[in-house]
Amino acid sequence: MRYEIFCLLGSSQEANLERIKKEVEDIVISNGGVFEQKETREKRKLSYKIKHETSGTYFAQRFELEKGAELKKINLKMNLKSDVLRFMISKASDLPELKTKEERIQEAIQKEEKQKRMISSRENMLKKESLVKTKEKNHRTVSEIVSEKKLSVSVDIDEKLEEILNI
Repeated sequence: MRYEIFCLLGSSQEANLERIKKEVEDIVISNGGVFEQKETREKRKLSYKIKHETSGTYFAQRFELEKGAELKKINLKMNLKSDVLRFMISKASDLPELKTKEERIQEAIQKEEKQKRMISSRENMLKKESLVKTKEKNHRTVSEIVSEKKLSVSVDIDEKLEEILNI
C-alpha cells in the first residue's frame, strides 16, 4: 500500500534538514518501505508556536509499504525523534497528487487563465445575443414602417381613384 510521510522541522533545525530527512528515510526503509522519487519541500510560517518555533520547513514524500503492521514500528520510531516538530503518515490514496510549490503555482495560474477565457467567451456570446436581438428589433421596426407605408399608399390610391371616378 502507498503512504505519504509528512515531517515538519523548526527553523532552528533547518541546517540539519538533509541529515534528518536521511534518518527518516532510513527508518522507513529499515521497516520495508520503498520511496518514490517525487518529494515536496517548503518553508512556512506556523499558525501557532510549536516548541518555541514560529516558522519551519516541511517535507513530504510517498513510499510503498507491503506490510501494514510495519507502520506501527515506523510511528514509534518517529515519535522518538526530538528534532522533528510534527509528523504524519497518511494513505496516499486519500490525498491529492504530491506537487511542488512551483507546480501548484503554475496550476493555479493556468486555472485562472482558463476562467478568464471562459468569462471572455461568455461575454462575447452575450454581446452576440444582444446584437441579434437588436437586429431583430430593428427588422421588426423596418417591417412595421414598410407595412404602414404600403397601407398609407394604398389608402391614397383608393382615395384618388374615387375622386377620378366621381368626376
